[in-house]
Amino acid sequence: MMAVDSRADMSKFRAIVLIAVDDSDPAEFAFNWYRDYIHKPEYFTVLLHCTDQNDQEIRDATSCPRRASTGSQGPARTAKIIKEMSERMKKIEDKFGHLMEINGIQGKIRKGKGKPGEAIVKAANEEGATMIVTGTRGLSKLKRAFLGSVSDYVVHNSPVPVITCRRH
Repeated sequence: MMAVDSRADMSKFRAIVLIAVDDSDPAEFAFNWYRDYIHKPEYFTVLLHCTDQNDQEIRDATSCPRRASTGSQGPARTAKIIKEMSERMKKIEDKFGHLMEINGIQGKIRKGKGKPGEAIVKAANEEGATMIVTGTRGLSKLKRAFLGSVSDYVVHNSPVPVITCRRH
C-alpha cells in the first residue's frame, strides 16, 4: 500500500475516493463494490475507519469511582476499552490494507474521531475527496429514527457525491 505524504504527490491522481470502513459486512461489501465497479488505477483511495465506541462509556469509566460490587469502572475498565478499540482498529487496518494491496489499489488508511457521520464528512473535506463510498446496514425506518443512520447523515451533509452500497 502506497502512502502519500503531501498534496504535491496527489497531482498524478484523477480522483480521490473516500471509503468508510469498519468491521461489518456492509463495509466490506462497499469496498468490494467500489473495487469491482468504480476503481481505476488513476484513483487514490482513502479508507476511513471511525470507532463506534461510545465516548460516554469511556468518560464514565474514567470519572466514576470503582464500584466495589462489580469492578466495572475506573482505570482498568478504561484501559480495557482502549485496548479492545486498538485491537479492533488494527484488525480492520490489516484486513483492508491487505485488500488494497492484493487489488493494486493505491491509497491510505486513516482513523476518524467523533461521530462517524461527522468524521466521514470532515475527512472528505480534509482529503479533497471527489466522492464518498459507504455501506449501509439497512436499518428500518423506526430504528433509523431513534438511532440515526451514518449513511443518511453523510448523504445529507457531504460536499461531494455519495454512493451508498446496500446488499439486496
